[in-house]
Amino acid sequence: MRELDAALYTIAWIAPLEIEAQAARHMLDNRHDGKFPISRGDDYVFLAGDINGHNIVIANLPPGQEYGTGSAAALASQIKKFFTNLWFGLLVGVAAGLPNLRKIPPMDIRLGDVLVGLSEGESAGLVAYDLGKETSEGFQLLRFGQVLANTETVVRSAIGNIKIRAPGDTDVFLPFYERIKDKEHSRGTFADPGQEKDIFYDIGDDGVDSPIQRMQRPTDRRTRVWYGSIGSGDKLTKNTLKRNEIRDRYGVIGLEMEAAGTMNRIPVGVIRGVCDYADQHKNKEWQPYAAAMAAAYAKAVIYELGLGKVMPSSSMMHEAKHALCGTILCDLPPTTDRFFGRETELLEMVKCLEATTQRRGVVLCGISGSGKTQLAREYVGQRSGSFSAILWIDASSEESIEESFSSCSSRIHEHNPEFRAGRESTPPRQLVLEWLRTTPEKNWLTVIDNANGPIPNKRLLGPFQDINHGSLCVISTNQVTARALRLKHILIEHLDALASQSLLLWRAYENDTEYEEDGKTSNFLYSRIPLTLQSQQCSLACGQASGWIPSGSGAGGSSPPSRDYSP
Repeated sequence: MRELDAALYTIAWIAPLEIEAQAARHMLDNRHDGKFPISRGDDYVFLAGDINGHNIVIANLPPGQEYGTGSAAALASQIKKFFTNLWFGLLVGVAAGLPNLRKIPPMDIRLGDVLVGLSEGESAGLVAYDLGKETSEGFQLLRFGQVLANTETVVRSAIGNIKIRAPGDTDVFLPFYERIKDKEHSRGTFADPGQEKDIFYDIGDDGVDSPIQRMQRPTDRRTRVWYGSIGSGDKLTKNTLKRNEIRDRYGVIGLEMEAAGTMNRIPVGVIRGVCDYADQHKNKEWQPYAAAMAAAYAKAVIYELGLGKVMPSSSMMHEAKHALCGTILCDLPPTTDRFFGRETELLEMVKCLEATTQRRGVVLCGISGSGKTQLAREYVGQRSGSFSAILWIDASSEESIEESFSSCSSRIHEHNPEFRAGRESTPPRQLVLEWLRTTPEKNWLTVIDNANGPIPNKRLLGPFQDINHGSLCVISTNQVTARALRLKHILIEHLDALASQSLLLWRAYENDTEYEEDGKTSNFLYSRIPLTLQSQQCSLACGQASGWIPSGSGAGGSSPPSRDYSP
């Protein structure tokens, strides 16, 4: 068992309950094998992995430990001591939702909805509603119930980026939930128990606690995210009258039991899934679904931060004697300094090629010259550390295929001569495929470029369908390839307007076009762009348009240089 380096982990995912930690574990893009070193006096053991290139540590309370702010504070203290380069934390799990159907508009919180601690100003969006003292005027909250520590600005910014998409904010995280909903845990799966089981009790005008009739939501609007202050306390609330009193007095949207103990030690963002209504009817049936929803939102927050750079330490990189760690087993296409945009496509590639809960693969589809190869090359440049080895096969002809396999075969021999022993007469293609099937380092990435035939090349692609590990990226002009491989495809179309403009201006710079800050050159450039770009910002048209940028000074008169069909 290898030793993990705590100094490399920057995000703490705190999931106090077992079911919350199980949901968190399923959300990791990659799980890191190994253990952190512990010594006498350390009470907690942590799980490790990464999401979107950010090293994550998952922390939860051991079975039998009392839940609440005190236990959460002890856990947070060890996290702060142990992970010296901690950036921020996320407190992710379940909570009680506090609907208010009499409010205008009604605050119709449902089981399975997501609550995000957020409020105006510098408040962390948390109210410690049972932290205070009794006075002659009644119970007075300490510091008005507001927790002193603040959620890190970058976390609030990421949450804000998701929030502004409402009501479409659920589109950001529901795909992450879909990937784990059928995963098993000790009590079943993370599937939705069903809206028919979501029964909300409230005090009526007659003072009686009774079920409230609510229409079921449409399937496409099943889940909603609520942003506001969340109440945190040590006492479990299971009383309708008390629940409403806390809700109305402090303006909170939910109740939980750990945040107040965590915040003054680690600046956490609080994300909770609604599993009950803090009344006498509460039970644990909704906890798995609610925990998974909160975990999906938390993963979306991390993705909003952009791609991180997982920096493996020497201990993380120490493998068996002949292990291949991030080794490039091929000649890669050259990089370009004209790569702009494509953040959305890069994120989709991360999801498809680095997932832990599905077959890992993707097909990049698009017309010739749309930038597919450079997109894949950029991905490899950014994410090579996520793989044990990288292979790149040029499928533009049978000759190039054999040359690629021959190159990979030679480099496998260089790094692992013992594998080649007894296989000297094995053809390069067969040897490489055998290595992919049998290598202990199963986290490899193979890129097959120019797989453009009208009919997918079964001899080339077929063997990869029989290998149940590793990651496969195929680049093709034909969407049939994706269907044949049963892989998700990403259609590479136009660049957005900003990336298109950046590309054109960079080409102007390369060709020594003199430009003025008033935008005259931009207007000139756009006046030369074909209609395809004007209507679609097509990346191919960008390449064509760049050919019309004159060399030399001024904006006209010279003949266009040769055209460049880069992305």
